[in-house]
Amino acid sequence: MKITKLSLAAIAAVAMTTGAMAEVTTELSGNAKLFYETQENDTAGADSLFNQSTASGQALVSVEAKGKAGVLGYGLKYTAVDTLGLESNVVSGVRVLGTGADSLNTAHWAEKAFITYGMGNTTAKIGRQHLDTPLAFSEDWNIATNSFDAAVLINSDIENVTLIGAYVGRGNGTKGRVVAQNGEFDEFGANSYATPLGDVALAGSGAYAAAALVKPMADLGLNLWYYNVQNIADAAWIDANYAVNGINLGALYAQMMPTGQIKTYTDTTAYAVKAGTTVGGVSLLGAYSSVDADNGKNVLPVANVATGFKKTKLPTAGVYNDGLIVAMPGSDAFKLQAGMPVGPVSLTAAYISSTNDTYKQFEANEFDVIVGTKIADVNVKAMYFNRDFGETAYTDHQNVRIIAGIDF
Repeated sequence: MKITKLSLAAIAAVAMTTGAMAEVTTELSGNAKLFYETQENDTAGADSLFNQSTASGQALVSVEAKGKAGVLGYGLKYTAVDTLGLESNVVSGVRVLGTGADSLNTAHWAEKAFITYGMGNTTAKIGRQHLDTPLAFSEDWNIATNSFDAAVLINSDIENVTLIGAYVGRGNGTKGRVVAQNGEFDEFGANSYATPLGDVALAGSGAYAAAALVKPMADLGLNLWYYNVQNIADAAWIDANYAVNGINLGALYAQMMPTGQIKTYTDTTAYAVKAGTTVGGVSLLGAYSSVDADNGKNVLPVANVATGFKKTKLPTAGVYNDGLIVAMPGSDAFKLQAGMPVGPVSLTAAYISSTNDTYKQFEANEFDVIVGTKIADVNVKAMYFNRDFGETAYTDHQNVRIIAGIDF
């Protein structure tokens, strides 16, 4: 929905900076969704799938406004999650904790609140926003998505080269649930991190990032990133993607270099390769990744610093075999995936296997089946996951996840 010459108190200050006669245009949108997941493990006497004790769930509503006020752009998004009383007889846990003694009260927060300014080939974006970079990014697999208070500068003066500089001051990402309790923001990097030594609390205090995205030819792209996550690590990420004869090839190299309270540990390096194509309407993907262990002297996974390393951009990641498995030091992983449309339904199946000679607790095999469709105006995605841990101490389990949502 588009509204012209709209007067909103939230953007009044922005409009004033562009002149009294500046035209304000705003697009309003939103979405509502319901998230449900249940798990069954192989422990004797454990409750089965769809039992209240094995299930978690919550509902979300978000409303977003974005547009322009003269030479400035802006975005506002407010999000709320609530149990809708599901905990009474359907689920026993929630996806994002609210406030109060039982943390089941409604949680709500400003997910986005930013302005943009463009001048020539340079664009600045300042404020609360989502980010999508290799080692610090917003995750959307859970009911709600984490955000960052950041300043980002993008320049494309050089032909076929995009330069990016960013500073991240705060974030509301957290390990496991993606979004911190009640959506609260804290200094970026002040988080609990999953490592081979167990969960470690690190006192991060913001981060800087710089990147060059280069496209030397039509079918080849090179992305170079460097990070300084204060008091945690310096990091580098280099990836290349090339399309030839209908095959999409990719390779990457990444390094995490501990600083601050963990500076005595060894750098963690990772590399990965992938290949994908489409045959007869079926999209196919194969990928392999390896993360070094160096005799147990590594402590940092090659994964998302914003959420305690929960997710990773390594191409071998699965839904559960993610940053906490395939990105861990010592991991060697491969992934095979196939997907195809069947009428109004999309089908995807994937198998991910990770071995780890140094840290056996991170070995796991995962099989995923994901079905997506649209019923009336409701987007529905149903997922089945099966994981086995071989001879490790963990218990094999299977999960069912259902997400139903509508955009408005």
